[in-house]
Amino acid sequence: MEVVRGTTFHSVHEEGSLYFITATVVGWKELFWREEYANIILSSLVWLREYKKIELFAFVLMPHHLHALMKPVEGATIGNVLQKFGSFTAHELLKALRKNKEASLLEFFQNAAVHKKSKEEHHLWQQIQAKNVYSEKVILQKMEYIHNNPVAKHWQLAEERWEYRYSSACYYDKQMEPIIAIDDVAELFE
Repeated sequence: MEVVRGTTFHSVHEEGSLYFITATVVGWKELFWREEYANIILSSLVWLREYKKIELFAFVLMPHHLHALMKPVEGATIGNVLQKFGSFTAHELLKALRKNKEASLLEFFQNAAVHKKSKEEHHLWQQIQAKNVYSEKVILQKMEYIHNNPVAKHWQLAEERWEYRYSSACYYDKQMEPIIAIDDVAELFE
């Protein structure tokens, strides 16, 4: 077992483990209402999956956070995966914020870096969390939690959870292709 700590993530890596991931934007800034910013997160998940860094079993991208159920593939650690994800997405989001002249958000993330005493000029992610998920029961509970996020009382982003665009619920509820490809969780139980 390897304990991994960093400025943007904290996890315990165990070979072959599945992880419930939560990545939240500093200050709960709702960046992902804007499709351009949401696509940066989705593209990063696609890259990690296509380049054999992770298997992605479930996800939901909410206005200010991401939940995902993923498993690093052989040779990758969750710490390495989260470092790549956090670094790449922060860089790309900040680049897009600059391009779109989002001065108030850039200033906010700059102040967050100063407050955190970060070596970086901007601080975009709160600590990215990875929790080991061990049993089929907990895996299914986490999937329900992930997929129910958009229809929770305080969000109400869709009538039915499978209708929310930035989620894998449509795959499991209606056998429809989600906005990005995922791996079927049933493969874990075979």
